[in-house]
Amino acid sequence: MVVCVIEEKIKVFDLIKNILKANNGKNSVFLYGNADFTDDIKKYMAENGVLVFRYINPALLSGLTRRQSGERGLRDKEHEMDSIDIAVLGECGKFRNTADISCLGSIKSVLLNIDNSRGGLYSDKDVQVITCGLKEKDTAIFSSINVDEGNVILDLQRSVKNIDGQTVEPFEKQIDIPEFVKKESAEDLILSLTALTFCGRI
Repeated sequence: MVVCVIEEKIKVFDLIKNILKANNGKNSVFLYGNADFTDDIKKYMAENGVLVFRYINPALLSGLTRRQSGERGLRDKEHEMDSIDIAVLGECGKFRNTADISCLGSIKSVLLNIDNSRGGLYSDKDVQVITCGLKEKDTAIFSSINVDEGNVILDLQRSVKNIDGQTVEPFEKQIDIPEFVKKESAEDLILSLTALTFCGRI
C-alpha cells in the first residue's frame, strides 16, 4: 500500500508522520526523495500490510511531465513509482491542473484541498477524488475544532472507497490530537487526518 504526499514544504508529510508516532503507529515507513527498497523487501511489506508514505517534491513531477512532451526529463526506470493507492496533494502552487500527477503512474485515489490547488479536479474518471477542507461542499470537513480541548470532529459527508477498497459510509468522528498539533493550520491538519482515516490508521 503506497501513499504519495506531494507538496513543496513537506508540512503534511511530516505531520502525518508525527501523528502516527504519537499514536504508536506501526507497520508504516516513510521515504524521502527517490529512496526505495529491494524487490524482496517490497514483497514482504505487501504481504504484511506495511503502509509506505512517500514524499514527492513537485519539481520531480515537472521533470516527468517534460519527458512526456518529448523533452529530456526524469522519467526512467529508477524513478518509476509502484501503483499508488492514494496521492495526497498538499501545497502545490506549481500545479496548473491536478491531472499532472498522472505521470506518476497508476493512482487509485486523490486527496486534495481545493483552496491549496490552483488547478481543477483530477480528470480521470477511474480515479476517486476526495476533497477536504473547511467548506460544506467538501467530501471531508471539520464540523468542530476544539483546540483547547485537544480534539476535532471529522465529518465524512459522502461515501468513499478506503485504501482496502471497502466502502466507508458518511460519519462524524471525534479525533484526539496531540499537543504539538495545536499549532498546525486547519488545512494541513484535515489533509493529514483524512489521509490517516482513509488508510485505517486512526
